[in-house]
Amino acid sequence: EEGPFITDYNSYINPDKKILIEDFTGHICPNCPNAARELDAIHDIYGDQVIGMALHVSTAFARPYASNQAPNFQYDFRTDWGNDLDEFYGISAVGLPRGMVNRIGYPDNHKLGKDEWASAVANELKKEIDFLISITADTNTITISSALENDVINNYNLVVCLTESNIINWQKDGQENIENYQHNHVLRTVIYDDKLSSQADFKNGEIIENSFEINLSELEQYNINYSNNTAEAGNGNAGDWNTSNMSVIAYIYNTNTKEIVQVEEAHLNN
Repeated sequence: EEGPFITDYNSYINPDKKILIEDFTGHICPNCPNAARELDAIHDIYGDQVIGMALHVSTAFARPYASNQAPNFQYDFRTDWGNDLDEFYGISAVGLPRGMVNRIGYPDNHKLGKDEWASAVANELKKEIDFLISITADTNTITISSALENDVINNYNLVVCLTESNIINWQKDGQENIENYQHNHVLRTVIYDDKLSSQADFKNGEIIENSFEINLSELEQYNINYSNNTAEAGNGNAGDWNTSNMSVIAYIYNTNTKEIVQVEEAHLNN
Protein backbone atom coordinates (compact mmCIF):
# COMPACT_ATOMS: atom_id res chain seq x y z
CA GLU A 1 0.00 0.00 0.00
CA GLU A 2 1.35 3.40 -1.03
CA GLY A 3 1.34 6.54 1.01
CA PRO A 4 0.93 8.83 2.68
CA PHE A 5 1.22 11.37 -0.11
CA ILE A 6 2.07 15.00 0.62
CA THR A 7 -0.91 16.86 -0.75
CA ASP A 8 -0.71 20.05 1.31
CA TYR A 9 2.72 21.65 0.88
CA ASN A 10 2.04 24.26 3.55
CA SER A 11 1.20 21.67 6.18
CA TYR A 12 4.92 20.95 6.36
CA ILE A 13 5.85 24.59 6.91
CA ASN A 14 5.32 26.59 10.07
CA PRO A 15 3.95 29.86 8.66
CA ASP A 16 5.19 31.83 11.69
CA LYS A 17 8.78 30.57 11.49
CA LYS A 18 11.22 32.96 9.83
CA ILE A 19 14.80 32.30 8.84
CA LEU A 20 17.90 34.45 8.53
CA ILE A 21 20.45 33.60 5.87
CA GLU A 22 23.70 35.44 6.55
CA ASP A 23 25.56 35.60 3.25
CA PHE A 24 29.25 36.29 3.80
CA THR A 25 30.44 37.97 0.65
CA GLY A 26 32.70 40.56 -0.92
CA HIS A 27 32.68 42.86 -3.92
CA ILE A 28 35.96 41.41 -5.24
CA CYS A 29 34.82 37.80 -4.74
CA PRO A 30 34.03 36.50 -8.27
CA ASN A 31 31.89 33.56 -7.11
CA CYS A 32 29.87 35.54 -4.57
CA PRO A 33 27.12 36.78 -6.95
CA ASN A 34 26.11 33.13 -7.45
CA ALA A 35 25.38 32.94 -3.72
CA ALA A 36 23.34 36.15 -3.91
CA ARG A 37 21.33 34.62 -6.77
CA GLU A 38 20.79 31.46 -4.72
CA LEU A 39 19.51 33.57 -1.81
CA ASP A 40 17.10 35.31 -4.20
CA ALA A 41 15.90 31.96 -5.52
CA ILE A 42 15.21 30.67 -2.01
CA HIS A 43 13.40 33.89 -1.16
CA ASP A 44 11.29 33.48 -4.31
CA ILE A 45 10.10 30.10 -2.99
CA TYR A 46 9.34 31.05 0.62
CA GLY A 47 8.76 34.79 0.40
CA ASP A 48 9.08 36.83 3.55
CA GLN A 49 9.76 33.74 5.68
CA VAL A 50 13.36 33.96 4.45
CA ILE A 51 15.33 37.09 5.30
CA GLY A 52 18.74 37.76 3.81
CA MET A 53 21.70 39.71 5.11
CA ALA A 54 24.89 40.29 3.13
CA LEU A 55 28.05 40.75 5.18
CA HIS A 56 31.07 41.97 3.22
CA VAL A 57 34.07 40.58 5.06
CA SER A 58 37.84 40.13 4.90
CA THR A 59 40.67 41.94 3.17
CA ALA A 60 40.93 39.20 0.55
CA PHE A 61 37.34 39.54 -0.68
CA ALA A 62 35.97 42.90 0.41
CA ARG A 63 38.73 45.52 0.62
CA PRO A 64 38.47 48.55 -1.65
CA TYR A 65 40.97 48.72 -4.46
CA ALA A 66 44.00 50.89 -3.74
CA SER A 67 43.65 54.48 -4.94
CA ASN A 68 46.13 53.90 -7.78
CA GLN A 69 43.68 51.32 -9.15
CA ALA A 70 40.81 53.80 -9.03
CA PRO A 71 38.04 54.39 -9.94
CA ASN A 72 36.74 50.81 -9.71
CA PHE A 73 35.91 48.94 -6.48
CA GLN A 74 36.46 52.03 -4.32
CA TYR A 75 33.59 51.46 -1.90
CA ASP A 76 34.16 49.82 1.49
CA PHE A 77 31.13 47.69 2.37
CA ARG A 78 32.78 46.20 5.45
CA THR A 79 31.64 46.86 9.01
CA ASP A 80 33.03 46.37 12.48
CA TRP A 81 30.22 43.89 13.25
CA GLY A 82 30.64 41.91 10.06
CA ASN A 83 34.32 41.56 10.85
CA ASP A 84 33.57 40.37 14.39
CA LEU A 85 31.02 37.82 13.18
CA ASP A 86 33.41 36.60 10.49
CA GLU A 87 36.16 36.10 13.04
CA PHE A 88 33.94 34.45 15.64
CA TYR A 89 32.27 32.03 13.22
CA GLY A 90 35.37 31.51 11.06
CA ILE A 91 33.57 32.01 7.77
CA SER A 92 35.95 33.68 5.32
CA ALA A 93 38.81 31.53 6.62
CA VAL A 94 37.25 28.59 4.74
CA GLY A 95 36.59 30.64 1.61
CA LEU A 96 33.69 32.67 0.24
CA PRO A 97 30.88 32.61 -0.63
CA ARG A 98 29.68 30.92 2.51
CA GLY A 99 26.67 31.43 4.72
CA MET A 100 24.85 30.54 7.89
CA VAL A 101 21.19 29.54 8.06
CA ASN A 102 19.94 30.61 11.49
CA ARG A 103 23.50 29.77 12.63
CA ILE A 104 22.44 26.15 13.03
CA GLY A 105 25.21 23.58 13.32
CA TYR A 106 27.56 25.71 15.38
CA PRO A 107 30.38 25.08 16.24
CA ASP A 108 31.28 22.49 13.62
CA ASN A 109 28.67 22.46 10.84
CA HIS A 110 27.47 26.04 10.49
CA LYS A 111 29.65 27.21 7.56
CA LEU A 112 27.39 26.27 4.67
CA GLY A 113 28.10 26.50 0.97
CA LYS A 114 25.32 28.10 -1.06
CA ASP A 115 24.11 24.73 -2.35
CA GLU A 116 23.44 23.65 1.23
CA TRP A 117 21.22 26.62 2.10
CA ALA A 118 17.96 25.41 0.58
CA SER A 119 17.79 22.12 2.46
CA ALA A 120 18.76 23.86 5.71
CA VAL A 121 15.95 26.36 5.17
CA ALA A 122 13.44 23.58 4.49
CA ASN A 123 14.40 21.89 7.77
CA GLU A 124 14.24 25.12 9.74
CA LEU A 125 10.76 25.95 8.44
CA LYS A 126 9.37 22.83 10.14
CA LYS A 127 10.39 24.02 13.60
CA GLU A 128 8.03 25.33 16.24
CA ILE A 129 8.54 28.85 17.53
CA ASP A 130 8.83 30.36 20.99
CA PHE A 131 8.78 34.00 19.83
CA LEU A 132 6.97 36.25 17.40
CA ILE A 133 8.70 39.54 16.61
CA SER A 134 7.13 42.75 15.39
CA ILE A 135 8.92 45.96 14.43
CA THR A 136 7.84 49.58 14.33
CA ALA A 137 10.48 51.98 13.08
CA ASP A 138 11.33 55.37 11.68
CA THR A 139 14.61 57.21 11.25
CA ASN A 140 14.64 58.21 14.94
CA THR A 141 13.16 55.31 16.92
CA ILE A 142 12.98 51.55 16.54
CA THR A 143 10.70 49.46 18.74
CA ILE A 144 10.90 45.67 18.83
CA SER A 145 8.04 43.69 20.41
CA SER A 146 8.74 40.04 21.16
CA ALA A 147 5.67 37.98 21.97
CA LEU A 148 6.08 34.69 23.83
CA GLU A 149 4.42 31.64 22.32
CA ASN A 150 5.62 29.29 25.10
CA ASP A 151 7.16 29.37 28.57
CA VAL A 152 10.94 29.57 28.14
CA ILE A 153 14.04 30.15 30.22
CA ASN A 154 15.69 33.40 29.20
CA ASN A 155 18.99 32.48 27.61
CA TYR A 156 18.35 34.73 24.62
CA ASN A 157 19.88 37.84 23.12
CA LEU A 158 18.11 40.30 20.86
CA VAL A 159 20.00 41.77 17.91
CA VAL A 160 18.75 44.83 16.05
CA CYS A 161 20.53 45.92 12.89
CA LEU A 162 20.07 47.95 9.72
CA THR A 163 20.59 46.75 6.18
CA GLU A 164 20.45 48.64 2.90
CA SER A 165 19.37 47.41 -0.52
CA ASN A 166 19.64 48.72 -4.06
CA ILE A 167 23.21 49.97 -3.59
CA ILE A 168 24.56 50.32 -7.13
CA ASN A 169 28.30 49.75 -7.17
CA TRP A 170 31.08 47.55 -8.51
CA GLN A 171 31.09 43.76 -8.14
CA LYS A 172 33.23 41.01 -9.61
CA ASP A 173 30.94 38.40 -11.19
CA GLY A 174 32.88 35.50 -12.63
CA GLN A 175 35.24 36.99 -15.22
CA GLU A 176 33.26 40.23 -15.40
CA ASN A 177 33.67 43.48 -13.50
CA ILE A 178 30.13 44.83 -13.16
CA GLU A 179 29.95 48.59 -12.63
CA ASN A 180 26.24 48.85 -11.86
CA TYR A 181 25.70 45.71 -9.78
CA GLN A 182 22.79 45.89 -7.33
CA HIS A 183 23.94 45.05 -3.80
CA ASN A 184 21.02 44.07 -1.58
CA HIS A 185 20.40 43.66 2.17
CA VAL A 186 23.93 44.81 3.00
CA LEU A 187 24.64 44.99 6.72
CA ARG A 188 25.18 48.64 7.67
CA THR A 189 25.10 48.71 11.46
CA VAL A 190 24.20 46.77 14.58
CA ILE A 191 22.22 48.86 17.04
CA TYR A 192 21.85 46.29 19.81
CA ASP A 193 23.14 42.84 20.72
CA ASP A 194 22.36 42.04 24.32
CA LYS A 195 19.92 40.28 26.61
CA LEU A 196 16.36 40.24 25.37
CA SER A 197 15.34 41.12 28.93
CA SER A 198 16.75 41.01 32.44
CA GLN A 199 14.05 38.50 33.44
CA ALA A 200 15.09 34.97 34.34
CA ASP A 201 12.31 33.40 32.32
CA PHE A 202 9.31 34.23 30.16
CA LYS A 203 5.69 33.10 30.23
CA ASN A 204 3.48 32.27 27.27
CA GLY A 205 1.55 35.37 26.24
CA GLU A 206 4.08 37.82 27.62
CA ILE A 207 5.32 40.66 25.39
CA ILE A 208 8.83 42.03 25.78
CA GLU A 209 9.32 45.51 24.35
CA ASN A 210 12.67 47.09 23.51
CA SER A 211 12.97 50.63 22.12
CA PHE A 212 16.04 52.31 20.67
CA GLU A 213 16.70 55.91 19.75
CA ILE A 214 18.98 56.09 16.70
CA ASN A 215 21.05 58.78 15.04
CA LEU A 216 21.66 57.65 11.47
CA SER A 217 24.33 60.23 10.69
CA GLU A 218 26.35 59.11 13.73
CA LEU A 219 25.93 55.45 12.78
CA GLU A 220 27.03 56.22 9.23
CA GLN A 221 30.03 58.19 10.47
CA TYR A 222 31.02 55.22 12.64
CA ASN A 223 31.38 53.09 9.49
CA ILE A 224 33.39 55.79 7.75
CA ASN A 225 35.71 56.01 10.76
CA TYR A 226 35.98 52.23 10.94
CA SER A 227 37.01 52.09 7.29
CA ASN A 228 39.50 54.91 7.76
CA ASN A 229 41.07 53.86 11.03
CA THR A 230 40.46 50.18 11.79
CA ALA A 231 39.65 48.14 8.70
CA GLU A 232 42.68 46.69 6.96
CA ALA A 233 43.23 48.54 3.66
CA GLY A 234 40.20 50.74 4.29
CA ASN A 235 39.72 54.11 2.62
CA GLY A 236 36.86 55.81 4.49
CA ASN A 237 34.52 55.50 1.51
CA ALA A 238 31.73 53.85 3.50
CA GLY A 239 28.95 56.43 3.65
CA ASP A 240 26.24 57.63 1.26
CA TRP A 241 23.52 55.72 3.07
CA ASN A 242 20.07 55.97 1.53
CA THR A 243 17.51 55.64 4.30
CA SER A 244 14.68 55.07 1.83
CA ASN A 245 16.31 51.73 0.96
CA MET A 246 17.03 50.64 4.53
CA SER A 247 15.41 47.90 6.59
CA VAL A 248 15.44 46.94 10.25
CA ILE A 249 16.28 43.29 10.94
CA ALA A 250 15.66 42.03 14.47
CA TYR A 251 16.50 38.51 15.57
CA ILE A 252 16.60 36.50 18.77
CA TYR A 253 19.30 33.92 19.32
CA ASN A 254 20.05 31.33 21.98
CA THR A 255 23.24 32.41 23.74
CA ASN A 256 24.18 28.78 24.50
CA THR A 257 23.76 27.23 21.06
CA LYS A 258 24.00 30.48 18.98
CA GLU A 259 20.92 29.34 17.03
CA ILE A 260 18.72 32.14 15.73
CA VAL A 261 15.24 31.11 16.81
CA GLN A 262 13.24 33.93 15.24
CA VAL A 263 13.83 36.90 12.96
CA GLU A 264 11.78 39.73 11.48
CA GLU A 265 12.37 42.47 8.95
CA ALA A 266 10.58 45.76 8.34
CA HIS A 267 11.29 48.86 6.32
CA LEU A 268 13.04 51.56 8.32
CA ASN A 269 10.17 53.97 7.64
CA ASN A 270 7.22 51.73 8.38
